[in-house]
Amino acid sequence: MTKITIDRDLEAYDDVAASDVPYALPVLNADGAEDGLVLNVLGAQSERVQGEVNRLVNERRKRQAQAAAVTKGEAAEFTLVEDDIAFGHRLTAARVVGWNLRTAFTPEGAFRLVSRSNRIAEQVTRASNDIANFTRPSPKA
Repeated sequence: MTKITIDRDLEAYDDVAASDVPYALPVLNADGAEDGLVLNVLGAQSERVQGEVNRLVNERRKRQAQAAAVTKGEAAEFTLVEDDIAFGHRLTAARVVGWNLRTAFTPEGAFRLVSRSNRIAEQVTRASNDIANFTRPSPKA
């Protein structure tokens, strides 16, 4: 077998680092036309996104474990569907790190944006999950 060496190193395959560089997502209207709003979105593999996702999930698990410990032998606590929806919006909002609105960007503003527009939330999630938005094609060997 012939050994072929390519002119790349490990960093060329670091999708985590690539996902930490924001992607400019032009938001589309319901008719598919660009709206003018551009969101800066991190990739799903981003350390920043994963850190926030882990923090939110751990916080939720801790609350559930504490509730279970307190309510042993009593009626079980449950999570409201509204809480699940808000949790999903928090996970999506964590991917947005900027925008071109006259309103200054804040994480709470990002939460409000994605929680009030499923259309935008879906575009953010789709763009964040598409690693091609964060990596450049490798040159042919």
